[in-house]
Amino acid sequence: MAAAEDGGLGENTRLDQETAQWLRWDKNFLTLEAVKRLIAEGNKEELGKCFGARMEFGTAGLRAAMGPGISRMNDLTIIQTTQGFCRYLEKQFSDLKQKGIVISFDARAHPSSGGSSRRFARLAATTFISQGIPVYLFSDITPTPFVVEALKALEWRLRPFLCLKNFLAQPSRRWNEKALRKLLTFLIRKCILEF
Repeated sequence: MAAAEDGGLGENTRLDQETAQWLRWDKNFLTLEAVKRLIAEGNKEELGKCFGARMEFGTAGLRAAMGPGISRMNDLTIIQTTQGFCRYLEKQFSDLKQKGIVISFDARAHPSSGGSSRRFARLAATTFISQGIPVYLFSDITPTPFVVEALKALEWRLRPFLCLKNFLAQPSRRWNEKALRKLLTFLIRKCILEF
């Protein structure tokens, strides 16, 4: 009988575990209170949307609505994603702690959750800095081509950049000019931060 009450696969148990973990880890008052409110209301449908599945990187980067839960863009998922991205970059680039990264942001915001591109960029920068990685963070809304110019100004020359949304880091120098132009065109057209 218990399996039938849990949707046959322990779905309510998993949801309860996810929300309990969220309540322990989330430090953003707005998203924390939103989850507490959903729990108090017994709104399993909305909780299922918030905690149904963790966001994944796709061809357009990490994309989801802003709001509470592991399925949404918020302070906690940004910090967790940045921690994972940091581990990946450290394995790929031995000079990451010397070169650092450039981070920019756009104008998107979601006042009811406290989320914004600016806030997420700052959280990401703080996460990288906490790992000893230098960060060049733009102070205002910045289109992607400005980030490329910042990299050139930092004397990193136009080499290929690893880009996962607003994070840019310099990889190896093994690319030819044609490949560089293609990648740069892709970055300018596709990699503007989208939340």
